[in-house]
Amino acid sequence: MKHLLFGLSVLLLLTNCANVGTPVAEGGNNSNPMISEADSSTGAEASDAKANDAKANDAKDSSEDSKTQADSDDTEKDESKDEAKEEDTAGLEQKNVKLQISDQRTSGQITIKKVETSRDGWVSIHKSRADGSIQQPDGIGEARVDSGNSEDIVVDLWEAPAVGDKLWALLHIDAGERGLYEYPGKDAPVKKNGETVARSFVIQSDKASDKAAAEASDKAAAEAESAE
Repeated sequence: MKHLLFGLSVLLLLTNCANVGTPVAEGGNNSNPMISEADSSTGAEASDAKANDAKANDAKDSSEDSKTQADSDDTEKDESKDEAKEEDTAGLEQKNVKLQISDQRTSGQITIKKVETSRDGWVSIHKSRADGSIQQPDGIGEARVDSGNSEDIVVDLWEAPAVGDKLWALLHIDAGERGLYEYPGKDAPVKKNGETVARSFVIQSDKASDKAAAEASDKAAAEAESAE
């Protein structure tokens, strides 16, 4: 009996020694594989690459949007230029336009009896060429006229004509900068049936006997306008 108990004691001691010699993994049976620094670096680089690709795509989209907006702005500018060009040529050809002036005396001013135009514009005074035709583009005075009917428009002259000089009144549109006379330039002469709207008149003397001649000239000018 003693020998049996001794044998069991030895067997139990050997079993405990064997368990002590076997290493037990830290954390129990739930062991996770260690991630190396190389694997971690590779994952970070892949993440950075994706982020850079995303930024590049965003930049590309932004660039395309900017280009589209720029093209749209250019189109709008072109359309605005076309509209402005259309507006600037409006009123160059008119059917019911009138310009009436008669022979008169002058003391530095010329009076236009009547203007009828569909657009704001100008009346300018010009000398004659040697053949009697209107001298352009240089004038010796101008005055602005509003659209519609205007009467007794006074034009100041900066050059005094002589008695007997044949002068011309010329009608323009105001197509450039509003209120600024631009001829030669955008303030082109008005036309009726393809003919430039210009009227000639003669400078008279200051003698009282010329009054009757002036009245006759006024009457002739009015009849000429009615005939048109």
